[in-house]
Amino acid sequence: MFVAIGIFIATFFAGVVYASFAEWVIHKYMMHRPIFGYRHFYVAHAQVHHGKYQANSSYWLGDRPPVDLTFAPWAMPFPTLFHAPYLLAIGIWVSVPAALGPLFAFMAYQGVYEYFHFCMHVPKGRWFETNAVFKFMNEHHYQHHKKANTNLNVVFPIADFILGTRRKLEAPMAAKPEETLAAAA
Repeated sequence: MFVAIGIFIATFFAGVVYASFAEWVIHKYMMHRPIFGYRHFYVAHAQVHHGKYQANSSYWLGDRPPVDLTFAPWAMPFPTLFHAPYLLAIGIWVSVPAALGPLFAFMAYQGVYEYFHFCMHVPKGRWFETNAVFKFMNEHHYQHHKKANTNLNVVFPIADFILGTRRKLEAPMAAKPEETLAAAA
């Protein structure tokens, strides 16, 4: 039993690291250019999302409707489903815990990606928004909106560091609209 739990935990963390690289590849090669003539993710992300949420005060939602911030609900399971055949093979030929660890990691990573990405663009003073890790991730993502071929990770930027696409925050983030209004008063 303890061996199975250890295998699950080890493969879960390995799955999180792998998910960082998968996010990087998906972001770079599907969300910033059409792939094999398929343009849905490219249009939704590079043209619509980046067009509405730029590296200025429009980075935050403000009083606009919260559209184009997250993946369409039908698209969310695809990163995990893509890996289903490989996870099934691992479950059959290695062990069930070795397959469940990455499966849960991929699902957790996708959930954290969606929620944190939303919170970055729609800050509401949530308890974690003042945390240094979240602030780092938010600034990391803000730089992606400044230069789209950098800082491709939202959740865990290990792939950005290793693959050389990490860009440091050169100037402070733009003021949120309510901060701009308060300063003008």
